[in-house]
Order: sequence, then structure tokens, then C-alpha cells
Amino acid sequence: MKYVIIALLLIVQLGYGASIKNATKWQLKTEDTRLTISIEHNRLFILELKNVHNGWNWIKEPAEMPLPKQIQIGKENVSVNWIFQNAEIENVNGKRLTVRFSSGSPNLSLESVWQAKPGVGPIENQVSLINKSRKSLQIKDQDVVSADLSLTSDSLVTLWHFNKGRYLVRKFKEDKPIVNADLLKENTDISYYLSNDANGGTPKGLNSQLPFQMYDVNGRHGLYVGYEWSFGQFKNKTGKNPLQINYKSYLWDSLAVVIDSEKVFKMPAVFFGAYRGNVDDGSNRMKRWFWNHKITQTLKDHPNEPLIEYCIHGNEAQLTEYYQKYPVAQWGAELGKIDIDWLDGASTDWTKGDFKKYAFWRPDSLKWPKGMTAGDIVHQNSQKLSLYMNFTFEWTDIATKEGREKEKKALLERYDNWHYDYWRSDMKLEAKFDYLSHEGLLEILDYMIDKRPNFRYEHCGNGGLLKDFTTLQRITVLTNEDSGGPECHRESFYSCSYMINPVQLKTDVGMNLGPLGEVPNKAGYAPSGGTINDSPQWVKYILRTGFMGANMATNWCVYTPNQIVGVKEHWPLYKSKQRPILRGLKVGDAPADVYHILPAPDGINWDGIEYYNTSLNKGSILLFKPSESVATSKVIKLRGLEKKKKYTLTFQDRTEQNSVKSGAELMTEGLDVKGMIGSYASEIIWIN
Repeated sequence: MKYVIIALLLIVQLGYGASIKNATKWQLKTEDTRLTISIEHNRLFILELKNVHNGWNWIKEPAEMPLPKQIQIGKENVSVNWIFQNAEIENVNGKRLTVRFSSGSPNLSLESVWQAKPGVGPIENQVSLINKSRKSLQIKDQDVVSADLSLTSDSLVTLWHFNKGRYLVRKFKEDKPIVNADLLKENTDISYYLSNDANGGTPKGLNSQLPFQMYDVNGRHGLYVGYEWSFGQFKNKTGKNPLQINYKSYLWDSLAVVIDSEKVFKMPAVFFGAYRGNVDDGSNRMKRWFWNHKITQTLKDHPNEPLIEYCIHGNEAQLTEYYQKYPVAQWGAELGKIDIDWLDGASTDWTKGDFKKYAFWRPDSLKWPKGMTAGDIVHQNSQKLSLYMNFTFEWTDIATKEGREKEKKALLERYDNWHYDYWRSDMKLEAKFDYLSHEGLLEILDYMIDKRPNFRYEHCGNGGLLKDFTTLQRITVLTNEDSGGPECHRESFYSCSYMINPVQLKTDVGMNLGPLGEVPNKAGYAPSGGTINDSPQWVKYILRTGFMGANMATNWCVYTPNQIVGVKEHWPLYKSKQRPILRGLKVGDAPADVYHILPAPDGINWDGIEYYNTSLNKGSILLFKPSESVATSKVIKLRGLEKKKKYTLTFQDRTEQNSVKSGAELMTEGLDVKGMIGSYASEIIWIN
């Protein structure tokens, strides 16, 4: 049988406290995590959250999983009395447990679904509320609690949480440090938030934290928790005993969500995963689970993605001339991106005037006298087109059914008639802290992916605004950081790569900008008084920054001779060597494990990332030395290798340093890298 229905039939005695020792219990398990669920007196408990590798159980006392306690009917708050109905275990993509409750007044039903998928990774929980009454109800954001758990560690915990790194060049103090590693002592209270506010001003500062955190125990083992939605609040507290930690995640402190009659309200899902090793080890297990079961299917199923992206003109005549002048397909490019300048009203300076004019998604008639022909032009040149369509179409409200249908129609018509391949969104797309608006975006993307299988979504959103698990399941690539500077990108990447597979993190750096995205010929451009730094060393430095994940380095559509030499070397190198390491050579291969082998980039000292793909037994090390004021050599200790195996290290530039070493040597003694001379030095070391 495909599944076995269980309604109070599976009773497993696990030896817990007297209060629940006779309760119905179910167990789910991945390669990393074992979780036991119980029902007692119409309440749902976690009895066990165990690390499969070392046996540590993070739940010492039964931990109740919160169900919504009250609903608003009009202006009145009404308590909800949940009654357990039944439970069902299915062997679907691993094992899935569905626990059902109901309430008579107000008339509601609820499903709490627990999923343990095959292989490595966490166990997920998704709670859905169904309004069975004949009227609309409301639930306050603060009552939408995804988890409220008491955890217990075997030693002091360091809480790791990660900055979104959305626009670091602005240097708000709230944006630093980019990675937070806070030792949890007595009476510690660490609260933070995830924001989808396009203007970045709420509650303070421009950036916010990612919806992913890790409890690390001395680099030996730990627990990570993920929250799927695009906005939320997170709280971590200890009391007198620092080994006991309360974790709480919920939607927000204000506003409410309307649930119409017969509608389903899905609370933000959460997942819990135990791991062995340090935070890189735990992070890599989570990202492999996401790759195996969650990542955008077209990205997973096409080994030639992510494509090498570059900027092209938003003008028909200039675009045609561009391809006549630059044979970018022969150089290795794959995806041309048109930015805001194609839109009606953009003129020569798109920053001036009322931005509302850009929401109509109409081509400027002077720039496109034959209509929007860009799709046909780039396809004739063996390229794909990413077309910038910002805001929502005609400022439609995608929180409403009418608005969602209007947005779908506008996207579908343009896809069919203009032949774009990627929709690149930007600026305000979903309303801030609006549940129905984010739900609307997900519905629109699911619709386009279903109706047009070759449709792709490239998210910009004010430079990587939507770094959440729901959106990452639908995005092909996203703009990681919006300054255009390599230093800011690598700093943001350092943080985001703990949560996000690198293939979805796109660089967006400028070969003709400064290290922090400074615009040439304006005051404050650091390198050389307002002129473009066009040295071969700088061009390599930029293009290798693009090797960190999804690859893009722009130059406003004008290539210098040094830039041409650089891209002709690096674009094929990315396609033949780095992209397979990042994602594998064929469908079914694993993604790269990522190791943060040097401290976070600071624009002065060495920084670097190691990648290793276990499906290929190959890896790479990307090294950067921004400043000439630091040493030209450094010992780099690698991670994630097998001690007894021999590895061949091949330097892309400094070939005299090629060597063969054991995994033990590379991880304990390290690799002494020499000859990184001057500013903006870089190196790629291939591991085989």
C-alpha cells in the first residue's frame, strides 16, 4: 500500500515523563535528524529532536508546538479550542505525518504536516488553517507563531545568525558584523528580524537578518532552524541556565491577516536539522537538502545553468550594433540583461521624474520603433534575454485576486509576444509585512512556471531583498548585493552562502566601477581620481568575484581591450571548470560544499572561499587580496577533505606553486600561497 492511515493506532512507548507516557507517538527520521511527535490532551508535543550521529537530544522536556490560540471576528478576539481528530502517516518522498485538529466555535480545521525527506537534512513542519465558517476571520500577525521551543544543549552554545547583506555600501551600523556569532550566556536575549520592506527603513537600518540560524556547540555538533517566509521575528532567550534556550519565530508584531470563508491560511513553515561538525558542515547539509528537494526545478535540471549574464542596451539600434561589434556568444556569454532604460519614460536619465511611470511595462517608442524586439534579437545571437519589469504591473495589488490575475496576464502576454526568457523584477514588488501580498507573488510565479516551462525568474528587488526559502524555491538567480562593487558582493556572499546555494547568488559587479561600486568621474572614486581602473589585475579581480556563484560582471555595454581579454579567458573557464564544481556536471550530482576558510572580507585583508563537490571529487579555492598594505603570502588551511587521500593543487596564475598534498597536510598544515603582489590580487586554485 502507498500509505497507511493511522488514527490513534500507532502507540509507541518511548519512556518519557508520566504526563505523556500513554500518548500516541510518531517518529520521523532523516540521515541527520530524528524527531518524535506526540498528542496529549488535544495538544501537540515534540518529545525528541535528536542528532542521529551523536545521539544528542535537544528536547529534554516535552515541547509543545503552538497552535493559533485566538481569532478575530470583527473587533472581538475569540479563543480557539482545538480538538484532535486524527493523524495519518504516508510514505511520500520519505515519510509525511499529518495531524488534524478542529474547532467548533469559531468553525475551523487545522493540519500540522511533518515531513522527513530522504537523505540528509532537517524535518519540516507546515501548519495550515482552514476557515470553515461563513464569514471572513482575521488572525493577528503576533498570533502566527511557527515555533516556540525550549532546547537544551550539552555545552555552551554559540548562536550564529546572518546579515542579509543587501546594500552594504551604505554602511549602516546595523549591517555589521555581517555574520553574528554570539555566545549564549545566562539571561541572554537576542532578537532580530527578517524584513521584506523595499525601502529598508523598518524597524531600523537598511538590511535585516536571514531566516536561518545555527546553534553551534564548540564546533562539534549543533542544530539549525529555518523559517520559510519573507518576513518575521526571531527571539532567542536563556535564563539562569545558559544551556536551556528558548527559540521563538512568528510573523510580526503588528497587522493581521484576513482569512476568507473556505480559504486556507498557511502559516510560515519551519524546519529543524541536527548536524555533526562545525557550522560549515551543518550549513552544507542543509543546502544539500534544499538542492535535493526544494530548489527551482529548472535550475536543478539544467547543468548549463546558471547562465553567464551581462548587460545589453535597452535600445533596438544600439542592441543590434552591440552584437555586430561584440561576438559575446563566441566569448562564452549566455544571458543578456536589459535594465530599466528600455521602459517608456526612461529617457537618457532614468533616475529623474516620477518612478510610477515605469510600472506600465511599455517600450519607449523612440528606442523601439518596431515594438519590443529584444527577445528576437538576442535569440538570433544565440543568447537568452532577461527583461527588467519593475514594481507590479500598473501598480496592481497582488494581495487581491484581481491584482494577481492582472499580473499573470501582463507577464504571460509579454512572454509570448516579446519572447523574453527571464522576468527580472525590482523595487517594490510585494507590500511590506503583508502576508497576502507575498502569497500573491508565490502564486504568480507558480502560475508562470506551470504555464511556460521555460520561464525563469531573476529577482533583483532592491538588491537581494527576498532572501527567503519560499522565494528561493522559485527564483533561478537573485541579485546578491546592489552596490556593484566586488568588496560588498563578497562580503554579502560570505554571509548568505551559509543559507543559500551559491548558484542562486548572482554577483552584479562592475568592471568599470570602484571596489565599493563607486561611479567613475565622480568625487570619491578611490583608485585613480575618477578614471576607470582597466588594469589586467583589476579585470581578473572582478571576473573572479563572479566565480563565487551565478556569474555576472557588467561594463555598461562597452568593452575595453583588457576587458575583452579577461572575459575571453574567464567565461569559458567558469563554464568548463567552476560551474560544474558549483552544481555538478549532470542531473543528480550534488552541489558544492562551501567552506569559509578565511575571515569575512573587509576590503583590506585576504579573503577567500573553498568549494568542494563530492560528486566530482573536485573543488576550487577563490582568493582575493584587496590591499597592497598586507602580506603577499598566506597559509590557507582547507576543509572537507579526506585525510588519507592525495590532492593535486593547480594554480590558475602562479603555476610554479602547483603541488600534490594529502588531505591531512592541507587541513592541518595548510597551503602556503605566495606572490599575491599589489592591490586587487587574486588567484584560483583547482583541487583534484
